[in-house]
Amino acid sequence: MKYLFFFLLLATSLSRAQDFSESWEGYFSFSQIVDVESGDGSIYVAGINAIKIIDPVSNSSETLSTINGLLGDEISTIFYSTSKEKLVIGYRNGTLQILDNNGDLTTEVAITDKQTISAERKRINGFFERGDLLYMATEFGVALYDLERLEFNDTYFIGDGGSQVRVSGLEFFEGQLYATTIDSGILRADLTDPFLLDFSNWIRVIGFPWDAIVEFNEELLAININPFIWELNNDRFVRTPDRIATRALDYAQTGQYLFLLSANQIKVYDRNFTEVTIIDGLDGEQYKFTSMTQSGGDLYVGTEQNGLLRIDFLNTLDFEFIEIDGPLKNGVFSVTTGESGVWVGFGNYDIFYNPFPLESYGISRLREEQPWDNYSFEDILMPRSVSSILINPSNPEQVFINSMRDGVVNFEPEVNVFDYNETNSSLTPLTGEVDHFRIPSSGIDPQGNFWFVNSISEEPLHRLAENSQWTGFDFDDEFPDLFAGISSTKVEFDTAGRVYWGTVSRGLFAFDPATDQVGQLIDEVGQGNLINPYIGALRIDQNNTLWIGSTLGLRVLSNPSSILDEEVRDSRPIIIEDQNGIPRELLADQAILDIEVDGNNNKWVATSDSGAYLFSPSGQETIFQFTKDNSPLPVNTVNDISIDFNTGKVYFATDGGLVSFQGARSSAPREDLTEVFAFPNPVRPGFDGNVIIDGLTDRARVKITDVEGNLVYEAISQGGSIPWDTRSFSGNKVASGVYFLLVNTDDTIETTVFKLMIIR
Repeated sequence: MKYLFFFLLLATSLSRAQDFSESWEGYFSFSQIVDVESGDGSIYVAGINAIKIIDPVSNSSETLSTINGLLGDEISTIFYSTSKEKLVIGYRNGTLQILDNNGDLTTEVAITDKQTISAERKRINGFFERGDLLYMATEFGVALYDLERLEFNDTYFIGDGGSQVRVSGLEFFEGQLYATTIDSGILRADLTDPFLLDFSNWIRVIGFPWDAIVEFNEELLAININPFIWELNNDRFVRTPDRIATRALDYAQTGQYLFLLSANQIKVYDRNFTEVTIIDGLDGEQYKFTSMTQSGGDLYVGTEQNGLLRIDFLNTLDFEFIEIDGPLKNGVFSVTTGESGVWVGFGNYDIFYNPFPLESYGISRLREEQPWDNYSFEDILMPRSVSSILINPSNPEQVFINSMRDGVVNFEPEVNVFDYNETNSSLTPLTGEVDHFRIPSSGIDPQGNFWFVNSISEEPLHRLAENSQWTGFDFDDEFPDLFAGISSTKVEFDTAGRVYWGTVSRGLFAFDPATDQVGQLIDEVGQGNLINPYIGALRIDQNNTLWIGSTLGLRVLSNPSSILDEEVRDSRPIIIEDQNGIPRELLADQAILDIEVDGNNNKWVATSDSGAYLFSPSGQETIFQFTKDNSPLPVNTVNDISIDFNTGKVYFATDGGLVSFQGARSSAPREDLTEVFAFPNPVRPGFDGNVIIDGLTDRARVKITDVEGNLVYEAISQGGSIPWDTRSFSGNKVASGVYFLLVNTDDTIETTVFKLMIIR
């Protein structure tokens, strides 16, 4: 039976990666470095799920991410083969990716898909190259991969009885293959033995758990988890007096020096194994190291939170942080776009809107044609578990940072920062607490007032008026003691200034500040008919229809103000037909985390495990469903969506990072046709995108004719813009020439005509 293991990885699953760079962008963090490699003059830096390739001479770089084919899964280790000119990427889930010097990316999922290996045993820990073969240290044993033929070779299960063991390191020495393991000590096998598949041909040299093994100056050294350094002497490992500060994480060497890295220290040895120096602090600061490589007389060291360091190991005063542009971290919980850029927050809360354990991070901002601005936890007055960020449209540099623990921070970079709490606002603490404020959501009503949802509080809504006056609203007369015990969620407004907000257990509420009316929508027929009382997303579209997302699906309410009437109108599902013509409910049983409406009244919907959807205005047509498998989304949980109406980019916040999709520019409808234009104009040779006709009123009719008056295209806008792929009704691209665009408003009262030139 033991020889059946030979077939474990021979049936490899191989695929070529897809490049999404034409329509997508990725914004990944390199604050936490997983691994660092050097080769052919470049430094390869692995973040959590993306890689930066740096040229130290030109100070240029390029990024590998889900945009150009990486998986988005968590990287565990990387390796550069100088002889094959290939970068090898190993993942925690066992997947292998190989990037060649032509930019082609090959994906191997044989380990990932192997059911006989449990998920926690699939991690790839390291690589060692010998000839065409790449030896892989994994959590289940040793796997061999042929870098020339791009296929798996053998797999060695080297534990007792052929069991799986966690291999931490591999080394060749005097014709023997040595493997350090966490479970079975150090094992070795003769490389000339044709039956290394047989576990009985592997000899245990010494017991104990081990972290690393390396040949240096014709000596074999190993480091156990204590962590002492041991030397092979007369076929036995003997402990030396030397040890490193904490467990070994990485090593590097030149012909003259050996470098051993632990979490807070780098030890440098010469060829006589004499300690040359210890690097355990730089300019008085301590850093948590993760990985290391050596190139051109410098060490390149990855850190846990501070990115990449370059250190001259012979002169540690000569060091620098290598700036790698990106946000503070990959776990993006919220994203907001506006005139001051793209703002992202890194807080969190669970399905019950409980923020514990609290997260303590800053926020990040991206502005066009500029590097990321990262503001530390201290820069923003330390609000824990940031839930959302609100931009003031009247002063775009001013943002409100909402926290699930510490109230609201008013932040203007380089100008002003202060927090709102019970001393200077109407905000009220969590029921039974003194200084615990949960603010999950905020928004701006049509009159320019700021509204904040105050969760588990007797006053669930608070208004900050333009005159800086705060007002708290309680609804004890209508709902005695209700809000002091429930978590409120999201807030939304209609054009009349009515406020709508959700809860996790009592449905949806509406409030009209002009009349002080308040009403409730619940999950009972005749009282709202919500699919369940958990409301996770709210959005009112351009037809004044309220779209309601819950943990079990979607409902729409055509007249949301009816919540305030004596006879509440029921919400309804959207019924569509599947591929077999069978009616079914749109997004049935899906947990919906966010809903956004673009300028054409299309709906973007974020879900907890099915990626993101784009639906037509009515919801009857699914235009896109983006998932991890068919797009650069690094995971299928999309926490938040934001649309930049100036550029048409749609941003997706996920726990695996921030990505954006460049859809058609979809601006909001205009009041008249005075600002109608087309872009690009003229259309030059080589252009293969859509011409965007913008500045339209809602439901404006656009007719495009040639100079002879022949109609070549016609469309009606749903919002402020329409795309045209420069094709006629026949499906063929129109020829070079001048085209006339005739635009009428829906009521035909207003008309405008302008020219578009196309050059093929």
